[in-house]
Amino acid sequence: MKKIFILLTNIVLGAALVMGTSSCSEDFINETKRDAMSSDWLNEPEGLASMARSLYLNYGYFFSNESSYAYTNYGTDEFMVAGDSSNEMWNTYDARLGSTVTPRVNSNTQDVNTIWNSLYQWIQRANKIIAKADILEGSPLKNETLGIAYFTRGFNYLFLVMQYGDLPLVIDAISTPEREFSRSPRKDVYEQIIKDLEAAYGLLSSNPADATKNIATKYAAAHYLAKAHLWRASEINNDWNASYKEADLQAVIKYADEVIAAHPIVNEYNDLFNNFVNYDTSITETNSEIVFSSGSSNADINYRKSHWGLALFTAWYQGFPMLERDVAGAREYQRMKTTPSYAYYLYDLENDSRFWKSFKTTYAINAAGKVKEVEIDGTKMAVNDYYTGDDRNFSKYMGAMYIINREDYGQKYYSDEVNVDKAPTTISLTRTDYRTGKKIPTIMALNIYDKSGNIVGTSMTPDYNTPHAPLCKYLDGAVDKNNRGDGFRDGLLARSSEDYFFKAEALIRQGKINEGLAVLKPLRDRAQFKAGEARDAYVDGGAALASNNMITGKYRNISAFYPMNSYYYSLGGWDDENYRAAKNATASVLPAVTSSNYPAEDMRIIKKLGYTSDYDKAMCYLLNEKSREMYGEYLRWMDLARTKTLEKRLVFNDQAYSTTLVDITGSTTDMSGTTYKCTYGGDFDPSKHYFRPIPQTHLDNITKDGKPLTADEKAAMQNPGY
Repeated sequence: MKKIFILLTNIVLGAALVMGTSSCSEDFINETKRDAMSSDWLNEPEGLASMARSLYLNYGYFFSNESSYAYTNYGTDEFMVAGDSSNEMWNTYDARLGSTVTPRVNSNTQDVNTIWNSLYQWIQRANKIIAKADILEGSPLKNETLGIAYFTRGFNYLFLVMQYGDLPLVIDAISTPEREFSRSPRKDVYEQIIKDLEAAYGLLSSNPADATKNIATKYAAAHYLAKAHLWRASEINNDWNASYKEADLQAVIKYADEVIAAHPIVNEYNDLFNNFVNYDTSITETNSEIVFSSGSSNADINYRKSHWGLALFTAWYQGFPMLERDVAGAREYQRMKTTPSYAYYLYDLENDSRFWKSFKTTYAINAAGKVKEVEIDGTKMAVNDYYTGDDRNFSKYMGAMYIINREDYGQKYYSDEVNVDKAPTTISLTRTDYRTGKKIPTIMALNIYDKSGNIVGTSMTPDYNTPHAPLCKYLDGAVDKNNRGDGFRDGLLARSSEDYFFKAEALIRQGKINEGLAVLKPLRDRAQFKAGEARDAYVDGGAALASNNMITGKYRNISAFYPMNSYYYSLGGWDDENYRAAKNATASVLPAVTSSNYPAEDMRIIKKLGYTSDYDKAMCYLLNEKSREMYGEYLRWMDLARTKTLEKRLVFNDQAYSTTLVDITGSTTDMSGTTYKCTYGGDFDPSKHYFRPIPQTHLDNITKDGKPLTADEKAAMQNPGY
């Protein structure tokens, strides 16, 4: 990968190749080179405008490789390692996480410099446009072109400062090879970020003619201005930010209010991720709540980079009896595993629909032919004799279910009814799917009981390769192959619901705790089940398979998508039609939250983390609520790092916290009475791990006074502890 001192000519050439090539001359003997665009094109307003549009490729980067989840989701309370452990050092903070990630497990392993190198390259391209601003004077293209450039530079530096702290601050276009760089203090970096985003805010349209969610607008700039001011005011910067805090918090409220007014939240939480219909012939996510996203079908340039979130959050399912990999269920790269002691205890499962609309708890039978016979009540029979219908399509029958039967809901499943710790190798049909009247081949439960009513095990341990209910926000039934690891839907970068959290947090930091908590009420109101809404109704992006005409042959007719979740199996009344009907007829209620009335789920977490002050309890609740609303949306590591709560919350990440399970109930062993040993764990060091290591490639390639850095100079340029 190119370093940040890349030759300008290479940058120009890269931009030109993105924009397209010039047409051939009618004079076939004309010796002017026409196979690539001349850099002279960038001396015209149209050329600079095209280069600015090419900057939108920058944002697809966050969803097009494995670095995004490693940097933003691993090592938090939300996710741990699943399946492929090539990037587990980002989760466990062990000795392999240094200026060079070693050893490389396989080609999936992400180096420390992956995002660093990429974002600095895009910063240089933005610098080039800004340096040529005089060319745009008098042009109708000026505001959009410069607005995109300032927005991109501010956005990239914001992400970099959140990850690395002090940074080389490069705001001039580099026209010759440059090797001498120093790190600017975070104070200066934040000032430049805010300056750039303010410039973008003043230049970008609030309603551009090309009104897609993939175009930077005034409100996208406002969203990131709110974020930049809040981050500067956060605990990570407490050693220098005192003089900025009050003005920063006022700015957060100002910009957040603007975004909230311009981008009203949608009425149904499902509409955020499940309105995805088809391949990107039009914009895939268009609702009002989305402020900015990556991916577009604009005719003049292809902004899209494939979205790997489709596969990274999935759980292994193709080895379950009667199930095989398909388009709707996605290819199971399974990098991100839901933390059992946090995610399953975080939500009010009875009244908060967001859990059931964010996680996949059921799969349909789609490969009955894989298992020749099943045993029911001691009788063996062929699958095709039991599950009647089209031999290629058994999708109306449930094939596997995750049951989230927390102790407080009292729904008991016994050791002879469920599968323990791993995917089943044989079928034991014990429970009936009330939609079809047929038995369910595979059942996994959070809690498994003995006949005396004691918890003796679980199907959802924190081991790398055991089952878990996966995040379903990014599933994509519009892909064209069952073996794809990437999808076509847009990558969501900003939605106005986060601005509610910005504003709420600013008020809490001002000491207005109850006023801040009240800001989040619209999100909680939306999360409630509506009267008449079937509480076990389920849909995800995999449902797009039904209208996907690109799939032919076998995979056109098999689908693991199942239109029901495990709500009633988890909470009670699964076999009682009258109970289900009564629940569906009424709206659920999430009570108002005040400093003296936190939900039981939050009080459990507050107690576990040992918070006693009003401020700490309010901030704990806010971070919990943000998880409930925005679980897995590539935000969590930065939120926990900037608030200096990362260390405490690792207690919910059983792979990262210690070599012994510590769950939310305070147990030192898992529910079966055994301990789980991690290969690495317990290595988080608060003196260093709140920032990432500066890449060794950068330190090795820069100079001082024309000479390579000495070992001591490299150490001085590195973040503490690395």
